[in-house]
Amino acid sequence: MHDLSTQYALLTRLPLFRGVSSTELIGWEDALKLFPDELPASRTPIIRQGEHCSHLFFLAEGVLRREHCSADGGYTLHSQIKSPAVIEADRLFGLTPTYKNTYTAKSKIKILAIRKTFIGSHLMKNDVFRLNLLNLLSAIAQKRDTALHPLQLNNPEDRLRLFLERVFVDCEGEVEIYILMEDLARYIGETRLTVSRLLNHWQEEGLIRMGRGKFVIHDIQKCVLRRP
Repeated sequence: MHDLSTQYALLTRLPLFRGVSSTELIGWEDALKLFPDELPASRTPIIRQGEHCSHLFFLAEGVLRREHCSADGGYTLHSQIKSPAVIEADRLFGLTPTYKNTYTAKSKIKILAIRKTFIGSHLMKNDVFRLNLLNLLSAIAQKRDTALHPLQLNNPEDRLRLFLERVFVDCEGEVEIYILMEDLARYIGETRLTVSRLLNHWQEEGLIRMGRGKFVIHDIQKCVLRRP
C-alpha cells in the first residue's frame, strides 16, 4: 500500500508537476498509477537510444548514466542526470519520436513512467501541467538555437570548445567523450597534431583527463564558457 502523503510530496518535486493541485495529483494517482519504480544500480539500459517514445519518464531519486552515439559513429558521449528530472520530453512527439540517448541507473533510483496516451487524455487537460511543459520545451529550443548560431571562429581552441558545447548542449558537470584524435580533428577542421596539442594543454590546466581513445571533461560548463 502506498502512502499518499509521501507520494504527493515526491510528485510535487518533479518537473512539470510543480504547482499542480493536490486534488488533481490524487486523481491522477488513482487513474494513472503514479507510483515510481525503485531500481538498483545496473548496466542494463532502462531506455535505449533509437527506441520509440512510448512513455514520459521522470527521475524522482538517484542518478542516471546517459550515453549517446553519433549518427556517423564518430563519437560516443557519456554524461549523467541527477534527480529530479524529466527525460527527453521534447522527443515524445514530432517527426522522430524516438529517444536520443541510452539511460542506465548509476545509483539506486526511483523512476516514474507515464504512457504517452495518458499525456493527452489526462495531463494535458491541466493548465499548470501544460504551462510547465510549454516552458520546458521553449527553454530546450532556445538553448539549442543559441548553440547553433553561426560564429566566425579562426582560433582552433574556440572551434574545439564550440564543438563540445554543441554535442553536450544539455549536459552539466563531468562528461566523457570517446573519439579518435583524427575524427575530432576532422569535426573542427584542424590537423591531428593541433588537436593533440590543445588537449594536452587542457590536461595540463586540469580541465580534462585524457585516456585511450577518449577524454573526460571535469566540468563541461566551465570548459565551454571560457570561449569569449
